[in-house]
Amino acid sequence: MDNTKPVPALTKIFFGLIYNNQQGLAYLLEKINQIAEIDVQSKEIPFDFTDYYKEEMGTSLKRKWVSIKKIIPENELVNLKHEAIKWEKELTFHDKRTVNCDPGGICDNRVVLVTTKNFSHRIYLGKGIFGELTLRYIGDKFQPLAWTYPDYQSDIFQEFAKKCKKKFLENKIQD
Repeated sequence: MDNTKPVPALTKIFFGLIYNNQQGLAYLLEKINQIAEIDVQSKEIPFDFTDYYKEEMGTSLKRKWVSIKKIIPENELVNLKHEAIKWEKELTFHDKRTVNCDPGGICDNRVVLVTTKNFSHRIYLGKGIFGELTLRYIGDKFQPLAWTYPDYQSDIFQEFAKKCKKKFLENKIQD
């Protein structure tokens, strides 16, 4: 019988950001930089993949992803989600969010997101947070699953995720 204790996989922290103004983005980037230095950023793109946030956040939304120089056990993403929820509340105006900040993890073989919303393909991680395997790395790219959001299937995210994977592997070797 193997008595070794299981340990969570390590992951590189990233944040998916949706916002309606540059002040909200600047605030989030400042908060993220307080955790660790930002080392990879996607370019800003229009968030026109869905109208899910339209009623709450308005139109002409922007989307960007950033990662930081920090690798953590995947289960610690729960604490980051709670931190991101606080940031969103700090930027709430008339009970409506002006930013959406979703932490996640990228490693050599997958992309994981954390959310407060339960669904059939999500696993409860604790403290009101669920984890979702969003993409798997197969061949030479991150492959979507049936539930993968369209923006996470975009070429912009693929480029971002590959850069993060490379940084993850470089940092993992140095540790």
